[in-house]
Amino acid sequence: MACASTSMGDIIQQEEEETGTGEPLLWQYCASELVPAKKLPLQNLLQKQPMALGAVQMVAGITSFGLGVTLAATSTLSLAVLFRVPIFTGLLFFICGLLCFLLHRFTRLVPICFAVNIGCLSVAGVGIVLLTIDLSSEDITSYGRPKPGAIKVLILCVTVLNTFISALLVFWLNCEMRSMHKSKEMSHNC
Repeated sequence: MACASTSMGDIIQQEEEETGTGEPLLWQYCASELVPAKKLPLQNLLQKQPMALGAVQMVAGITSFGLGVTLAATSTLSLAVLFRVPIFTGLLFFICGLLCFLLHRFTRLVPICFAVNIGCLSVAGVGIVLLTIDLSSEDITSYGRPKPGAIKVLILCVTVLNTFISALLVFWLNCEMRSMHKSKEMSHNC
């Protein structure tokens, strides 16, 4: 077995004598420039947590669907019941939330998720108008069991929440698609 006769202290002392500064070389090193790490696809978008918003959309979609079924079973014929607004928006928001939730694993879903979010925004806009028309022609107060107007108010609140979430996701996805398009153009120019 070999044994070294010099200690670490001797090596540091020798380095101090060679440099003439009185400090070891290891302490004199100073990085002049940081090299940034390579950005992963969708890194900016994934830092904003679209999975959390997708989960909220899925839960709100299930809630809207359930309230829509309850409204269809208990209320008289109205615009919201006739066009199945809460059921249709609930299904769409569930699908949209599922797509947003899957963005982390499948990055090619960005354009599909963008298109579905725009579709959800348009359907939710029509649904909000129809629910507002129904609510303006109905008395919400009740003294016994809940009236269908109270269920419509809940559906309207859930739909407005989902509309804000979809609008935010459309903005984020649009920014990400622009940056992906710019990076592709830059790589083709080189």
